[in-house]
Amino acid sequence: MNIRKIREDLGRIQPSCQRRDFNHALVLLISSLKELGGQRAPMDIRQDFRDALITICSDPIFKAVHATPITYTAGKEREILSQLVKVYQAIVGQANKETYEEAAARKLKIDHALRDGKNFLSRGLVSDADTCFAQAVKNYRDENALFAMIAREFMNAKEFARAQGYLKFGLKQAPNDPLLLSLAMQCQRLRAQAGR
Repeated sequence: MNIRKIREDLGRIQPSCQRRDFNHALVLLISSLKELGGQRAPMDIRQDFRDALITICSDPIFKAVHATPITYTAGKEREILSQLVKVYQAIVGQANKETYEEAAARKLKIDHALRDGKNFLSRGLVSDADTCFAQAVKNYRDENALFAMIAREFMNAKEFARAQGYLKFGLKQAPNDPLLLSLAMQCQRLRAQAGR
C-alpha cells in the first residue's frame, strides 16, 4: 500500500472535476481504493477519501447514473470500490453508445477514406493511400472486414508489408476472425515468394 501515491491521487480528484474531466477523477478514486488492497484505509487518509467521495458524488455526471450519494465508512472500502466500478461502467457504457446518425456518419467517413485510398493506389501513390486507409481505421469500431478490405488492396498492389501491418492490427481486434487469419497466411506466403 503506497500511502503517498493514494494521497496524491486523491488530491487530484477535485482539480479533475473542476476541469470537467469526471472520468479521470473517478478512475483516480477507484485506483486509490484498489491501492488499499482490500484493507481498511489508515486513519490519516480517511478524511481524504471522504472528501474525494463528496466531490465525486456531487458531480452532475455521477448524479445522472447513481441516484444516491456514496458515503465513506471505514472498513467498507471494498463495497465502495464495487459501487464506483459499477458507476464507471455505466458512464463508459453510455459514452460508447452510438446513435443511428453517429454510426451512419462514421461509416460514411470509412467509405470515403476507403474510396480515396483505392484511388491513390490505382495511381501508384502508395503513401497517400496508406494515409487514407489509416483514416478509415481511425473510424473503426467493430467493422472487422475493414482490415481485410485494406489488406486485399495492398496485396493486389504487391505492397505485402503494408498489408501485413493492417492484418496484424485487425487480428488484435478480432484474433479468431477466419478471413483475417486466412489473408494473413496468404499475404505471408506471397511476401516470401516476392522476396519483400
